[in-house]
Amino acid sequence: MQQIGGEKVAQQKYNYLTTQLPKYLNSVPKVSIIMNCFNGSKYLRESIDSVYAQTYHNWEIIFWDNASTDNSAEIAKNYDSRLRYFRSERNYPLVGKVRNLAYKQANGEYIALLDVDDIWFPEKLERQLSLFEKNVNIALVFSNVIVFYENGVEYELYEYVKPRRGYVFGELVRNNFISTVSMMYRRSALECLDYVFDDEFTFIQDYDLSLRVAYRYEIDYIDEPLAKLRKHSENLSEKILFLLPQENLKLLEKKLLSLNDIKYKFSEDIRYFKKQTDLFSAYAEWKKGYKKLSLKYLSPYLSDKKYLLIFLCICLFSYSQYENLKSKIKRMIKIIKCV
Repeated sequence: MQQIGGEKVAQQKYNYLTTQLPKYLNSVPKVSIIMNCFNGSKYLRESIDSVYAQTYHNWEIIFWDNASTDNSAEIAKNYDSRLRYFRSERNYPLVGKVRNLAYKQANGEYIALLDVDDIWFPEKLERQLSLFEKNVNIALVFSNVIVFYENGVEYELYEYVKPRRGYVFGELVRNNFISTVSMMYRRSALECLDYVFDDEFTFIQDYDLSLRVAYRYEIDYIDEPLAKLRKHSENLSEKILFLLPQENLKLLEKKLLSLNDIKYKFSEDIRYFKKQTDLFSAYAEWKKGYKKLSLKYLSPYLSDKKYLLIFLCICLFSYSQYENLKSKIKRMIKIIKCV
């Protein structure tokens, strides 16, 4: 009798997988999840598993292997057909180009991004899609995020300052407050842009895209952590900090200052963006030993004590130590508030 009962359950499961599930998947929009990978095996399985644990089931992973030399390919190919594996013949140093290669393979009506060291909570896709369905003018939905370090320190990204919703282009120019791990785009909005990811960028291709989306459309936010952003030695490297100002300056000249309606309407926001870019340019030149060039970037802001204090802190510590220090201070504030 137990065997007959087991066979009945197995038959019901088979019927669901072959008849009911396909009908359900055909009735709801698909989400394409772009994962770009280069030697990301260390955290890869945990990241992919977080997609397979989603409560929303109509998704595909576009896994683009940027010529990895570790066992990333072996891990990725161990999953079922919902993970579509692609590989570059050679390594492309510009991440924007690899993002575009993956995007061209996507079939979904929505596009999400997941780096190979980050994690999603199970309800992420379901919660974000519900906001898209409520407002057709929304082109991007993001959420709160838990930032966590290898030393065990963690905090909510928007714990103290909550981001605005709606048309937030000016605020986004001032501060890249949208974390890639929580992003989801409406694909029809992306198709209206001249291009999706900029091939010239390695570190700010997602920020650049969000800016162009925010200039045209509304953005919405879920005030609950739906993802975890991992901070570790590789994504806090000094190399990133040296190259980031160069890409920011390119963004400033190529995008923000090239269009008069942006240049004049958002002039204060652009000035603030340039101020932050000059800070990191000054630090990069200081660390490379070019003190005079560093002071050239700092000279317009010598009367701003807070600005100079931040520069001093970054120079006294490495950037990763500075980030860790900030996280510890936030944790201490949280503990004090709970007492």
